[in-house]
Amino acid sequence: MMFSKGWLSKFMVFFGYLMAAIYIGLGVLLFIPKVYPYVPAVLKFSFALFFIAYGFFRLVKMITKKTEPNE
Repeated sequence: MMFSKGWLSKFMVFFGYLMAAIYIGLGVLLFIPKVYPYVPAVLKFSFALFFIAYGFFRLVKMITKKTEPNE
């Protein structure tokens, strides 16, 4: 087998942190007025809040999963 379980587990943890950063970054990017000028401001604001909140939710979920002891 080309990939071991340990390697895949480490890759998925890294990918999870990367996706959390992407969600937060996209949310911050939507707050910039010159980005997507043709989209209504109210819609951009609501999606920006959603992406930032979801990014922080994923980040906190991963951090708490990492810090809790294995049973």
